[in-house]
Amino acid sequence: MRRLTLSRVIALAAAGVAALAMLLAGLLTTPLVRGATEDAARIALARQADLLARLPGARVAEQLEARADTRPVARGLAVGVVTADGVPHGDALALRPPDLTEVRAGEPVSAESTWDGRRVLLEARPLRRGGAVVLAASDRDVDAAVGAQRRRLLLALGLGLVAALVVGAVVARRLGRPLGALAATARRMGAGERGVVPPVDGTREVADVADALHQLDAALQVSEDRQRRFLLSVSHELRTPLTTLRGYAESLVDGAVAPDELDTVGRTMVGEAERLERYIGDLLVLARLEADDFVLEPGPVDLGDLVRGAAAGWQDRVRRAGLDLTVEVPADPLVVVSDAGRLRQVLDALVDNAVRVCPTGAVIVLAATRGPGGAGLEVRDSGPGLTAEDAEVAFDPGALHDRYAGSRPGGHGLGLAIVHRLVTRLGGTVRVERAAEGGAAFVVHLGGEPEMNSGAGFPPGPNATG
Repeated sequence: MRRLTLSRVIALAAAGVAALAMLLAGLLTTPLVRGATEDAARIALARQADLLARLPGARVAEQLEARADTRPVARGLAVGVVTADGVPHGDALALRPPDLTEVRAGEPVSAESTWDGRRVLLEARPLRRGGAVVLAASDRDVDAAVGAQRRRLLLALGLGLVAALVVGAVVARRLGRPLGALAATARRMGAGERGVVPPVDGTREVADVADALHQLDAALQVSEDRQRRFLLSVSHELRTPLTTLRGYAESLVDGAVAPDELDTVGRTMVGEAERLERYIGDLLVLARLEADDFVLEPGPVDLGDLVRGAAAGWQDRVRRAGLDLTVEVPADPLVVVSDAGRLRQVLDALVDNAVRVCPTGAVIVLAATRGPGGAGLEVRDSGPGLTAEDAEVAFDPGALHDRYAGSRPGGHGLGLAIVHRLVTRLGGTVRVERAAEGGAAFVVHLGGEPEMNSGAGFPPGPNATG
């Protein structure tokens, strides 16, 4: 089904409104036109009656009486008289008894009556020598005048309707053109074109849409650029262990590896395979976190016990890295409703990140906190920390890895992205701050409820691109 254009809809709406307005105007003005026409006819009839009544001469009444037609008025102006002795002649016979009584008393009379089955307008004026002159006009004259006025009114309404249609078409085209241009811009953006400047023309609402499209174009450029860099990083991370594995495998096939080197080559290949497996596993975790069937198992979790358990699990590795691990938990139980396994996964990822970047002798702090807005977890360190610019992209996949590649030890850049998505699915928030120990502090707030496999999407993190 082909949809109507906005210009056509506006034009049709304008035509409909104009037609309805003309119809209502016609219905409302028709009785007004008849009343005004009848009033004008009565005024003209009264003026003529006044003029005849003021004519000089002693025999005006006799002359009018002699010329008075005894037949009822049929069309046009007819004359009747009431003689000095009060006898009506001609169209004066149409006067009703109360009106005739006033005429005989010398009073002017404006009245209407029925004469020979037709409605007539009557104007009676007393004469100087007694009696009265009576002028009568048939309503046929009024009908004819009303018809003429109605034709003029219909002509004016028709011209107004045509003018409204023309103005509506012009306005519709004026309003529809910038929207059409914006639609064309959106289609170009949908086709993959970037850097498109939408035309800003028309009303404020159109300008707002154009500005929104411009912002969307800029956001898409940033997002796609980050995704491109992340894919390049993924390709590099995958290619490195694959290249190592392929090189050693070819050496084994060619017999270039000495028997006493087989153990070393084997361990290297296993290490590279494990590295590749971990990276692919993290990519799969990210994909699962975006899926609707990602399952959470919420229940009561004592954050103090969770932190102590994580510290016990990491104590040996932290000690071997030459670092100190400190635990800060409240004396009372700090229980929240969440998924204990996923929270432990968050802590492990944050501690692993701290262990990788902290130099020998640094301190790592695991804390369970209680605040006015709910409970939370913190992982702080005295390592190199992060700048304000780093904090803006800390949870973007691969962003910090690309920024500090070669200058800081680290993983493959997916750990913090996984932390952010896990915390979001658990109904919480995570942010990075400057730690009191001098390094970075990752603060997890658990004030919300876990999503529990609701199938809902989850919002991106700060500048996150997924």
